[in-house]
Parts: sequence; structure tokens; C-alpha cells
Amino acid sequence: MEKRTFTDASIVAYLQASNRPFKIIPQKNQSGQIEFLVEGPDIETALTELYSNVPIGVLDFIRCLKGLRSSIFALKGDRK
Repeated sequence: MEKRTFTDASIVAYLQASNRPFKIIPQKNQSGQIEFLVEGPDIETALTELYSNVPIGVLDFIRCLKGLRSSIFALKGDRK
């Protein structure tokens, strides 16, 4: 199983909307920035599809991006 860390929520939203069995874990890094740990098979293949402009559903992408942004705000909200 591959593991990759991303700071760009739009890439992670594409991976999530591609209907692959990825586990996505939002977390804060040491500098306080939100990043996403993505675990699953063939992450590199999915990234190749992203950069090759393989289509996904726009509504699926927006739904995933909204969910990820919500997790970003939730994690950032606990800092004072």
C-alpha cells in the first residue's frame, strides 16, 4: 500500500472523487499547515490520470473539495 502526503486540497479532492479506495487523513504538520495523508493502491496511477486530464464528475469533485475544506477549517479552528 502506498502512502503520500499532499498539501493541495484540489489534488486530494480529485483522488477522492476518482472512486478509488484511498484512505484520506487530514493532519497538521510541524509548522501548523494542514496536509493530507493519502493511503491506498496505485496513487501514482491516479496522479498520472489527473495530469492526463482524465474526466471525473464535476459535482463529485466539488463535494469532495467541500468536505476537505471543512476538515481544514476544523483542524485550524483548534489553534488560538
